[in-house]
Amino acid sequence: MSRTVPPGAPRRRAQTVVRRVREAMLRLVHPVEARISPDGRVVAVAAAGPERSELVLAPVPAGMRPDAADPVTAMRAPSGPDTAADRHSPRWLPDSRTLLHLAEERGAAGTEVRLDALDTVTGTVRTVARVPGSAEELLVSDDGTRALLLCAEDGADRDGMHLGLPVRLGPAPAPERFAPGTGRRTLHLVGLADGTVREAGPAGLTVWNVAWRGGATAVATVGEDTLPSGYYDARFAVLDLDARTARTVHEPLGQLAAPALSADGLTAAVCEGISIVAGRPVVVDLASGASTVAPGVEDATWLRFDDAEPGALWFAGWDGTGSRVGRTGGPTPTRWSAPVTLGGAGYQPELSLGADGRLAATVLDAPGRPPEAVVAPTGGERAWEWTPVTALNTPADPALAAVRTERTEWTAPDGRTVEGLLLSTGEHEGPRPLAVLVHGGPAWLWSAGYAPGDVLGLAPALAAAGHLVLLPNPRGSNGRGLDHARAVVGDVGGKDLEDVLSGVRHLVGAGLADPDRAAVLGHSYGGFLAALAAARTDVFRAAVVVSAPTDWLSFTHTSCIGGGYDRAYAIGSPDDPQELVRRSPVFATGGRGTPTLLVHGAEDRVTPVGQAHELYRSLLRTGLAPAELYVYPGEGHEFTDAGHLLDAADRVTDWLTTHLAPRPAAASTTAVPEEASPGPVPGTASPAGPDGVTPLAPSGPATSLPASAPAALPAGDPR
Repeated sequence: MSRTVPPGAPRRRAQTVVRRVREAMLRLVHPVEARISPDGRVVAVAAAGPERSELVLAPVPAGMRPDAADPVTAMRAPSGPDTAADRHSPRWLPDSRTLLHLAEERGAAGTEVRLDALDTVTGTVRTVARVPGSAEELLVSDDGTRALLLCAEDGADRDGMHLGLPVRLGPAPAPERFAPGTGRRTLHLVGLADGTVREAGPAGLTVWNVAWRGGATAVATVGEDTLPSGYYDARFAVLDLDARTARTVHEPLGQLAAPALSADGLTAAVCEGISIVAGRPVVVDLASGASTVAPGVEDATWLRFDDAEPGALWFAGWDGTGSRVGRTGGPTPTRWSAPVTLGGAGYQPELSLGADGRLAATVLDAPGRPPEAVVAPTGGERAWEWTPVTALNTPADPALAAVRTERTEWTAPDGRTVEGLLLSTGEHEGPRPLAVLVHGGPAWLWSAGYAPGDVLGLAPALAAAGHLVLLPNPRGSNGRGLDHARAVVGDVGGKDLEDVLSGVRHLVGAGLADPDRAAVLGHSYGGFLAALAAARTDVFRAAVVVSAPTDWLSFTHTSCIGGGYDRAYAIGSPDDPQELVRRSPVFATGGRGTPTLLVHGAEDRVTPVGQAHELYRSLLRTGLAPAELYVYPGEGHEFTDAGHLLDAADRVTDWLTTHLAPRPAAASTTAVPEEASPGPVPGTASPAGPDGVTPLAPSGPATSLPASAPAALPAGDPR
């Protein structure tokens, strides 16, 4: 006897599951960065929870401490009337007792930013100085007497990695003033004994990131433009903090990040890459300006000179869909890699080392394992066996822990190997509805973790609701080397889009995905690819476009990164408007129409909300398929309000449930229909095999990643 399913049951079930998983993700406490004390006995963790950010002090296990017999003094939380302040950016002084950090307290008049010092023995906090702006970096001199702050003034624009919202220390001005030279980022030296603060950055230049060990010498990425667009043209300079001058020592081919300075102040290093920088370490002799690329290192995101061996560099970075750490100067720089995600203050792999370099600390999360601070020896029999020192998210949420993560790969039509992650729950018979989530950047990536957060954090939620979720890392992504990341320059929306489409064909050919129930979702640049796929092909029955650039011509004039980002990726220029138009989703044609949902933040300055309105209006004009736009007040490039995130998740779930509903049997298909692709996207290869007709066969296996890990994680690949 058959059972009749109520018409609204699938929608209600999907929304219930998605909301439950998204709520679990919102309850997570995120250890943002972990800093080990110079003596290797305590790890200070900046932990961002649902209510506020705070400091957590975790003793290193006795068996790993240099002085295992000496008990660690119990740590106390900060005391006083301002315990509600957000506390972050912990930095140890050489005494291993004093923890310098930033404190932000919001009041009716605005936000006060302070440089505070925590005595970890007594638990008392003293304010060292008031910070003149929003502090984006905090450095401490090797001797512990001074600090250097990189500060953005009120109203300064932030890039997409930092919400795409302006700095607001007080109420938004009315009217808001835009003029050359406003929104600067400057350096300030702080005397830790007397609290004196003086500006020390180069006059007339914006500083984007900086390295400093003390004294008058620093190295930094600098440029004249105060907007984030200026970062794409920034250069590497040695600074004299007393004279407030800058001398260029390296003109990069791309963008720069993660600078480091040797203890003697004679040599510097910096990662050179593209856009969201993961790249190759460039070592610069500051006297001569001579530069060399450290051999054998790709996708580095953090650097530090090894003071025990002049010229050697510690590094951390990406490795495919995982992470790696290592040290230059040997035959094989990589010392450890594994299919997990390491984290730091910049949302990228980063380490903290004790004074003697024998212990390292970082943040680690893995499939089935929530993020926690971990420590590991850097040498010996247990080298790089990560041991948790916090339990911020114990136990793991059952719904999130049940999501299975697998690595998969396939071959694009031009022969390039593409890799990604598959998320699902349990074993399913037959093809499943497919959700393809495309990350932003494009120089970003999907890495193996507990709860991937890009694209509104929907990946684990949709997997839990029964979708097969593909997280592709097409060309342009980090993790596969700088050449792979730069492969989209001059070809955005070309072969990278074909990489995504060939991933769909791979899963359909393997019998895992239902070609008649596939959806594409993307955020930022990933939303751009999703919008192109929806307009140019019939591969997907639904599309979700989040905070995406849709018209490159208006983008170059209105985005706070416009003129820099589009130049870096050779998309076109105002002098070549035809190329900008040709690559814009608002003008894309070819498909029969894909129902498209647009989600955008009203205050986004990286992809201004006008980009969403343009695409919405263009879809209405064509009238080929349903389209809806939801604009959320107060949100920037990334959503932060929990209510908005849950509301958006509900709307996305409803959209997918509606448009991926099974069709009558007579109308269903068993393979991607021939008319699904109207022909090669301009600038791309054919979506079929070498003969241009035969569909591509599955081209790579799916490899399971560990769903859980023991108390001490395995050493991975020591290489």
